[in-house]
Amino acid sequence: MEPHKTNKSNSNNKKRKTTIGVPTISKNLGNPSLFKKDVKRKTINSVKEIPKLSDKNGININGTNDKVKSTVLTLDLLSKKYDYYELPKYSLKPTGSLKSYSFNTYQGLCKDYNEDKISIVSLVKKPTSSILKTWPKISYFAIFDGHGGEDCSEFLKENFLKYLTENKNFPFDIKLSMIEAFQKVEEAFFKEKCSDNMEECEKSGSCALVAVFFDNKIYIANLGDSRAIMSVNGGTKVKQLTVDHKPDDIKEFERAIKNGSKIYLDDNDDPYRDPEQLEFIKDKKELEKMKLIKENSTEDKVFRVYPSDLAVMRTVGDIKAKKKEFGAIPGTIINIPDVFIFDINSNDDFIILGCDGIFDDLSNEEIVNAAWMVFKNRGKEKNYEINELSMEACDLIIKYALEKESTDNLSCIFIGLDGLEKYLKMDKLKKKVNNSMNNFKKEFKRSSTIK
Repeated sequence: MEPHKTNKSNSNNKKRKTTIGVPTISKNLGNPSLFKKDVKRKTINSVKEIPKLSDKNGININGTNDKVKSTVLTLDLLSKKYDYYELPKYSLKPTGSLKSYSFNTYQGLCKDYNEDKISIVSLVKKPTSSILKTWPKISYFAIFDGHGGEDCSEFLKENFLKYLTENKNFPFDIKLSMIEAFQKVEEAFFKEKCSDNMEECEKSGSCALVAVFFDNKIYIANLGDSRAIMSVNGGTKVKQLTVDHKPDDIKEFERAIKNGSKIYLDDNDDPYRDPEQLEFIKDKKELEKMKLIKENSTEDKVFRVYPSDLAVMRTVGDIKAKKKEFGAIPGTIINIPDVFIFDINSNDDFIILGCDGIFDDLSNEEIVNAAWMVFKNRGKEKNYEINELSMEACDLIIKYALEKESTDNLSCIFIGLDGLEKYLKMDKLKKKVNNSMNNFKKEFKRSSTIK
């Protein structure tokens, strides 16, 4: 993501061409054989587009309309090459209610570094502090979208799960555990990365999107502007599962103003201009007007909060935006996540976790449509299983964002559920029946000819 107003060089953002585009994953992944990275692609002669889902099928929590660029979505994108881009990794077998998953992170078109980190643990190990005799099946997925450097997102990738599972409330009260874990991990980050000399403090920060699957439920904690969406009933319904914590969200706007901060619409023309030149938004009515200006503008405009100049309202890290010693207004940029809890139903198809770069130029419906294009077309090829198809769905989503000229780092996690497995099994059954009928017709015609 790009929440900072300035583009000053950062020592952590050096070119790393040997590692660019490689998914960064937690060390504790279990058996490496559960993952497969390379797959031989099959060529296709024709491509069918699935119909676009109507707006009424989607849920846009923030009430914003995504700008759509004229890019035709086809499966040909799967064969397109990008510098330092590697194919997504994917699971080889199901884990509990999770039938498949795939993931990838990529530097994008305009950056030669990647501040995004992905952490996945298909079966979370029992912590030594747990009082439970039998440890349940728990799966963990996370995207940490860093900014101002990668130190904070890397710290979260390596440490957040530990703070979560070692919380005394885990797994009895996962929501409370998530909230407290974010507070503890930020305290640990500041303690490790900040010395007595404030100028030497690590200034980076990170958004966070964490999903925990336990007891046929999914718990999603969100800080910042990454997003989780779900496909239901074969793609006929699209649900947005999280809320983007941006300055133009009404609740976040009101919270900032009440706390003494200000919101403005930045066109990025002069990142070093005098703060007195900024035009601050006075109230909700003016905010709605500015939203329309941003939506209809051909320029790249971003809502930011002053004095931190961040484009998000909730993060981990960002000490300059949180500590009074740095000129911040404490309580404006916070580390308290929204936690959403959902039952996993048999008609739920899949869940997609993505950083803001995925959603900047693609609507929820466009992303779900891209995934279904893979399953409804590539799935007809006899040797393709749910795992490989999930990999291609993840791959197509990222490449679709690239075709829409997204300028940010791009990270995506695709998680297949019961509804998707049932669809693919039914599709295979239909194909088998059709093949049997065709063979019967050919045999009947041949027999008739012989007589």
